Amino acid sequence: MKTAGQILSATRVSKKLELEDVARVTKIRPHFIKSIESDDYRALPSGAVARGFIRNYSEYLNLNPDHLLAVFRRDFVENPQGQIVPRGMAEPVSRPDFWTPKTTITAIVCLIFAFFGVYLIYQYRLLTGPPPLTISQPQPGATTGEATVEITGVTDPEATISVNRQLVALEKGGQFYLRLPLEPGLNTIVVTSTAKSGKSTSITRTISRVQ
Repeated sequence: MKTAGQILSATRVSKKLELEDVARVTKIRPHFIKSIESDDYRALPSGAVARGFIRNYSEYLNLNPDHLLAVFRRDFVENPQGQIVPRGMAEPVSRPDFWTPKTTITAIVCLIFAFFGVYLIYQYRLLTGPPPLTISQPQPGATTGEATVEITGVTDPEATISVNRQLVALEKGGQFYLRLPLEPGLNTIVVTSTAKSGKSTSITRTISRVQ
């Protein structure tokens, strides 16, 4: 695509006009005309002056001044210092889109590794830390008139469970069940789960038997 200066220069040459001919009629100095035709606007005082010269020059050559000015604005812009520079120099290059298919794949891979890492840490803690232990029954501070109490809960299926130092068999999923005799008055029940690492978790319940 031709620039405004190239269009003006080609038209002037086709009409066999010299720079002095144009300058005499348009009152534009020859060196300004030469700058416009060369698309070198550094010698011109401002963008307004450049646009005025292009309009006058276009009208003298019987060209559409609005078209020439549109071409000029397409290629050049006035920077904050008032200089006319190519548009690409005044406007920053658009930043590349950071989120691309490649970054999406990278993010997914990172998430997979992160979840895998969390899973490994969880498994490591299960193997080396105290086992989880939950007592469903009895509730803390319970009172009963029964001679026995039902003890239920859940722990790590790989752990060993004991109630008041009495081993209890674990069922599927680490669940356990035991019915324990009660003495009249306050009874203390200690449930202990011991992992293969030797670490243990204990929960104490106190049950009152009333007569």
